[in-house]
Amino acid sequence: MSLNKILFISLVFALLIVSCNKEGCTDSLALNYDERAKKDDGSCEFLNQNTKALFLQTHHFYDSLNFYLDSTYNDDFGTKIKFNRASFYLGKNGFYDNSNISIDDTVNHMLIHPDENVYQIGHISNIDFIKSEFYIGVDSIRNHINPANYISNNPLSYQTPSTHWQMGSNPMNWSYLFIIIEGSADSNSNGIFETNENFIFHIGGDQYISNIYKINSTVIDNFQSNNFTGVTPNSYSINIDLNWASIINNIDVKNSQSTHGGGNVQLAEKIVNNCDYLISEHFN
Repeated sequence: MSLNKILFISLVFALLIVSCNKEGCTDSLALNYDERAKKDDGSCEFLNQNTKALFLQTHHFYDSLNFYLDSTYNDDFGTKIKFNRASFYLGKNGFYDNSNISIDDTVNHMLIHPDENVYQIGHISNIDFIKSEFYIGVDSIRNHINPANYISNNPLSYQTPSTHWQMGSNPMNWSYLFIIIEGSADSNSNGIFETNENFIFHIGGDQYISNIYKINSTVIDNFQSNNFTGVTPNSYSINIDLNWASIINNIDVKNSQSTHGGGNVQLAEKIVNNCDYLISEHFN
C-alpha cells in the first residue's frame, strides 16, 4: 500500500473519531446549543431575565380549508386527491428588527409537517416585531453532513420514515429530501383511491434550495397569552401560515405522478418554484 493511501485512510479515520466524539452544548434550549455535539461538555449558556426562547407557530391550510393528512381535496384540475405524507425542511436564515439589525443570526432547520404546530427557533429579548428570513431546504454545507453526526432530537438526524438520500460513499452525492409529498389521486373519478393511483414527489439536492422568504411577524409574549399550546409559558412566539395547496399549484397530479432523485426535473423545478407561495404572514 502506498504512503499516500495510508495517510488518506489515517486522515479519514481520525475525522470519523472526532465526529463521533464531538463535545459541546447538547441542550436545545441553551443559547449556544451545538446541533452536532454528541457529548455535553458543560458549556451550555442559558437565558437571562431579558432573553426568552422564541417559538414558531404554524397554521396549516389547503387554500381556504384546514389541511390534514388523509383528508380529501381537489387539485387545480378537479381531481380528488389526498396526502398521506407531507413535510419540508424550513431553514432559518436570520431575524432582524425594524432597523434591519440582526437580532438572531443562528442557522437552524425545522422539519415541518402538518401534524405539528410549534417549533423552537431561537432566542430574543424585548422586541415586539420581527422580520424573518426563511428558505426551504438545507444549506449546502449541512446537506452533505452525515445525519448520524446529529443527536436524535435534531431534525437533521436520521428520521423514520427517511428524509435523506445517502447514495454511495461520497457525501457530495448525499442530500436531505427538502420537500416530501406523497398521496393518491382519484385518476378515474370513481371515488376510490386505488393502489395504482399513488403520487410521490421527493425533492432534494443543492440545486433545489428555495429562494429566501421574508416574513414580517408580530411577536407574542406567551407570558401574557394562553392561546398557544406546546410552548414554554415564559417565551415568545411568531406565527406563519402554510398553504400546502401552493406546492401543487397548476400541477395535474394524476398525470404527474413522480419526481424522485434526478428524475422529472421539470416537475421538480415547478414544485420548488411553487413554494414561493407556501409561506405567508399570519393575521389573527
